[in-house]
Formats: sequence, structure tokens, C-alpha cells
Amino acid sequence: MESGPRPISDLVADEYAGRILSCTFSEARCVQEISALTGIPIAMAYRRMAVLESAGLVKCLRIEDTSKGRRIKYYLCQVEMVQLTFRNGHFEVEIEWKDQISKKHIPVMTRQR
Repeated sequence: MESGPRPISDLVADEYAGRILSCTFSEARCVQEISALTGIPIAMAYRRMAVLESAGLVKCLRIEDTSKGRRIKYYLCQVEMVQLTFRNGHFEVEIEWKDQISKKHIPVMTRQR
């Protein structure tokens, strides 16, 4: 079980998150499609999608209601490029967003032992 917000560097380096971002890069997809296309177990895909959405890395573009009364959300990757850099003794994550020209630099927190 996951708890608390994850550093964005952990998110983009996560295998499942990477598969989801790749799968939704050019086409909005629902979690069921993502699970089927990537092989990620459905429960894990829902959990990862919630984390990615709260971090702003994916966005729900539309919601469709099914004939059985279910609501299906379709998500699209919001990231154009992610780069991890080690400079002057510090790691930094650079994110280029699809809908914004500006880049966002995020210092990566190092864990103290």
C-alpha cells in the first residue's frame, strides 16, 4: 500500500508510471485499456493513475457514461520531456509540459540515512 506523496523523480522512474505515460502520450486512454495494453494489473493501474493525476503528469480529458451506469475516465499524458540531471553535486528533474512552453526544474530531495 502506498502512502503520502511521492517525489516526482520517483514517479517518472517507476516502471509502471513509465508504461502509463508512454501509453497515454499520444492518445487518451481509460485505465482498462492501459492495463490491457501494458500488462499492468488493473488495481495497480488505478493506483498509479491516481498518483500520476495528483502530480499533474496525466490529465483526465473526458468522462463517458456506459449503458451499465459506469463512468469511464480517459487520461492523456501531460509531459513532453523529463530529464534527470546531476549538476554541482545535486540531482535535478527537468519537466517540459505538453501544453506549456516553459520548463519546470525540480530539485530532487536526497534521502538522509
